Amino acid sequence: MMWTMDSAKSAHLMQVVYSLVLGGSERLACDLALRLDPRRNRSSICALAHGGPLAGTLHNAAIPFHIIGCGPGFQWRVVPKLYRLFRDNKVDVVQTHHLKQLVYSAIGARLAGAALVHVEHEHFSLRPPRARWLLRLMAPLCHHIVAIGDDVKTFLVNGVGLPAARITVIPNGVDVARYQPEPRRARDALGLRPHHRLIGHVARLEPEKDQVSLLQAFRTVADAHPDVRLVIVGDGSQRRELERAATELGVEGRVDFLGVREDVPDLLPHFDVFVLSSSSEGLPLSILEAMACARPVVATAVGEISRVVTNGVTGMTVPPGNAPALAHAMSMMLDRPAWAAAMGAAARRLVESAYSLTRVVEQYQALYASVYAARGYDLPTLGDSDITPPRTR
Repeated sequence: MMWTMDSAKSAHLMQVVYSLVLGGSERLACDLALRLDPRRNRSSICALAHGGPLAGTLHNAAIPFHIIGCGPGFQWRVVPKLYRLFRDNKVDVVQTHHLKQLVYSAIGARLAGAALVHVEHEHFSLRPPRARWLLRLMAPLCHHIVAIGDDVKTFLVNGVGLPAARITVIPNGVDVARYQPEPRRARDALGLRPHHRLIGHVARLEPEKDQVSLLQAFRTVADAHPDVRLVIVGDGSQRRELERAATELGVEGRVDFLGVREDVPDLLPHFDVFVLSSSSEGLPLSILEAMACARPVVATAVGEISRVVTNGVTGMTVPPGNAPALAHAMSMMLDRPAWAAAMGAAARRLVESAYSLTRVVEQYQALYASVYAARGYDLPTLGDSDITPPRTR
């Protein structure tokens, strides 16, 4: 189907995410909506399940968003509802994040005459045979598929059976101007203890993030380092269990649960070590953000993490679910601060060179341009830079 829009107008790109919480895929969608050049891409976002803190960011930037309210299980009425949303809003490109959003959106997008781009952020949720079958079923409806890393693409090709030529690798990226090594706000203004060394952790409090192993590791670290505190930023279904675990381990007085925070760029520079203890991941934005702030990183070697955290160079990786190894790596960082600082500086350089948000936006805009060209949509010719400054957050 050829587009019939006036070529002087920008194409309408609607991204479909699960919710508007501060998750990795949701934040990527929001970052793209804020930064894509509006002369070429008119952005909006659809949250399949529910809202969240990103709703305020989108509202302040005057980016339209829609919340469907899809509940658990398969809600077949959502499929025609999305079709009407795409049709009535004259959406030209639908971009889905994760398999569930693709399953609900694919038929409606194609019936509404929109191109379909799909983004896979990890592959651990695609391991069950039914998930792989669903993705194989839906993939022919997609004009293109994006994988956030080489490991994800390899799984999509070898594990799912998708053609490699239809998959482009575009990694996650960080706004390196927003995430800076030097603190911009004092600790007391952020609710942080002023005279302690801090181990920081930013993630949703969910089973796959394995904060239980983190707390167990911190128990060991706390014994040897009486001036160290653990700061956990985020919320989720496991919060009460984790608070109970901290009490059982005897570290409740040394652990600060800060909940969801929108000032993470201000918090990160105060952390002496950043730790991620996940049992499964894609390429987590939280690690890239910590690296952009030149924080020495300790992380589990899952997903794409080992591609950015190189042992002894940009941080340290340990096996997932291994609390003693996690404790040892954290202690090494604390005991050798000059060595840890050197790794943090190297991590910052890596993010600047390969994982900046500017570069990621350029890659997505190039992908959209190829989709537009294939569908006969003539966009206005722009100058040397197609990327505009981010709209107000």
